[in-house]
Amino acid sequence: MTLWTVSGQSLYQRQSILDKVTSSAADIDDDTVLKRTLYAPMRPDEISADQCDEMVLAAERRVKRLEEKIAETRPLIEQGIFARNELKPLEEELDYRRRTLEMAASRAKFIRELADMAKVEANFEAYQLDLGPKPIQERFDGRGAFSPAVFKRVILAYQEQFGRALPVSANGETSFHKALGYDHRGRVDVALSPDQAEGQWLRQFLEKEQIPYYAFRGAVSGKASAAHIHIGPPSNRLRVAD
Repeated sequence: MTLWTVSGQSLYQRQSILDKVTSSAADIDDDTVLKRTLYAPMRPDEISADQCDEMVLAAERRVKRLEEKIAETRPLIEQGIFARNELKPLEEELDYRRRTLEMAASRAKFIRELADMAKVEANFEAYQLDLGPKPIQERFDGRGAFSPAVFKRVILAYQEQFGRALPVSANGETSFHKALGYDHRGRVDVALSPDQAEGQWLRQFLEKEQIPYYAFRGAVSGKASAAHIHIGPPSNRLRVAD
């Protein structure tokens, strides 16, 4: 069997190129970092900010290392030393490493958000101790307008911020609101306490966008059965004909 050589090194099979990358000390070290952080059975609060940075940098180096190896290999293909399909395993590995980088970046972002939320909650608890108890309900009128298009912005912003769906408990008219004598059409209730981290973020977003809301910290006779955030203008009283 004839082997092509470049600079005295055998370029025998495509797998040898990938093996050379994955068996390098640098690649092994970065893979160890990912096993210790990205793939380890650890709770998010057990990973520090420094470990998050280390995790993302390791994933980035693994991507860059393979990108450089592919760039070195392409001229050899053009020279006919390798068939064009020799790149396939390298490109498949590169795709895997890029997806790993996305996972690492996403995990790091989530962990940082959890840390920020913990700080907000701690600061808020201290703030509550300083100012005493909060009113059972608060009202923000904003511009007084609320529509499905506006609500869609709220949903997308919340999902982007927390990576999960907005916990809507009532969208529009419900039997509960009707029993209370309120027209809840065009209004939305969200099952978040106004003082928890997600509730605070939602209130800040609504105020920034000038979207009206009510914040209930607990049950209010004739109005609310539990803590939640009512998005939209106040519900009108139903007429008898309704």
